[in-house]
Amino acid sequence: MERRDDFRQVRRERSLNRWLQVVLALALAVALNLLAASPGCRVREDLTADRRHSLSPEAAALVAEVGRRAPPGTAGWVTVVGLEPSGDEADRAAGRQAARLMEAVAEAAGRDGQGWLRLVRPGSAGAAQALAELAARHGPPPPDAAVIAACGPRRRILTQGELAGLGEAGRVEEALLAALVSVADDRPILAYVARGHGELSAEDASGGKGMSQLARQLRLANVELRPLSLGGPVPRDASLVIVAGPAATFAPAEAEILRSYLRERNGRALLLLDPGREHGLDAVLDDWAVFSPDAEVREPDAARRLPDGDIALANLDSRLHPVAEALANPVLPLVAARIRPVGFDLGSSPDSTLGVWQMVYSSQASWGEVDARREPARFDPARDFPGPICVAVAAERQLGLGTAGRGALGGRLVVVGTSEIAANDRLGRGGNRAFLLQAVQWLGGRERPVAIPARPVGKFGVTASASQLGALGWRFALLPLGIMAVGLAVSAWRRRS
Repeated sequence: MERRDDFRQVRRERSLNRWLQVVLALALAVALNLLAASPGCRVREDLTADRRHSLSPEAAALVAEVGRRAPPGTAGWVTVVGLEPSGDEADRAAGRQAARLMEAVAEAAGRDGQGWLRLVRPGSAGAAQALAELAARHGPPPPDAAVIAACGPRRRILTQGELAGLGEAGRVEEALLAALVSVADDRPILAYVARGHGELSAEDASGGKGMSQLARQLRLANVELRPLSLGGPVPRDASLVIVAGPAATFAPAEAEILRSYLRERNGRALLLLDPGREHGLDAVLDDWAVFSPDAEVREPDAARRLPDGDIALANLDSRLHPVAEALANPVLPLVAARIRPVGFDLGSSPDSTLGVWQMVYSSQASWGEVDARREPARFDPARDFPGPICVAVAAERQLGLGTAGRGALGGRLVVVGTSEIAANDRLGRGGNRAFLLQAVQWLGGRERPVAIPARPVGKFGVTASASQLGALGWRFALLPLGIMAVGLAVSAWRRRS
């Protein structure tokens, strides 16, 4: 049989093979790009060690809750526009983190299939048109705007400076979710802050007499603060009233206005009362079966004293109230220097519609000192109050008692025996911030508020007593001391041998 090698046939087969490979490669590239462009096939994985570009479980739950409130069939109900970061490196880093978190928010919002969130990425083709639409409705944004969230007539802007400061505190995620909630929720909490009696000021940035940091945190939680003078009735749109550390006594007429607001209008109030000061609100407390004598908590337990002398109160009642849940997991103390007793009035008249919860206590060894100027401080069973001392209570009336009639929503009251937990210099210590935010949310009718935890930023603060710090130091010293002892023993053995 004759054998013949057809080189032209081989060349044709090789050429066809190469063209088939090129066609298959192009088809694979096109298919992969089409799959990548499809939202249903997109997978986003955060490979950072602390998952700083992914939503926390609390934030994901909040996004799902906002999605449930979205009108059905409304695409692009909320618009979020990101702008190109500029400025220094801190501004650019915070802008990049915000952009990645916005991607995570958009991914979480798209899981319900409604498409209620419209995300316009920085530098995208539709960014200019989206900015023009928002400017036509709300006016031009400020030049330092970094993120713009809008829904109908409501708009919220986060500036580059705000994002940089929040990035240092690990709270960029909290700020983005707060902006989303504030524009999606058309019913913000209106908190009226009493003034005219030396109270803490929401505009004051000083450490001891200002609570500007708390005001900023409340604004992030969609709580609007307004000043209040009790020369007239509490405004009808008030969600709650905040009285933070009055230094002067309320006049009887002012106390009656507050008492009437709580009793007859089923109002809500947060009272932060300091020891050693006559507040003039005894009629209000009596109406809610709350007893707060003019005394000061003395805490001799070293485990409850911090190195700077502050008291850390971490004993919670077995009946855990929703406000106290902010201190329960993980266990966080209320931190203050001077605290007065606040508890249930055992001598009050029975009231089947009123419930009072005692929330936070001092230690068993503590007591309530009636004469705070007496030195040295010692417990006098004849006149002082034995420990443990309750320092925070929450009260609620289950039924309306005034003009609203039976079945209306009842009033609520939270009383804490110190205003120092709201001051700027102590707000970030222990569980002060979480407790106050939870209290305002509960008073404002948000039964299950979602608290977004701060992300780790490499800076840590430790709230511990002197004995706890000493025990921690010994534990860290045991390992090097053990290694040194073994080394000395080996050295001595070698010299002998």
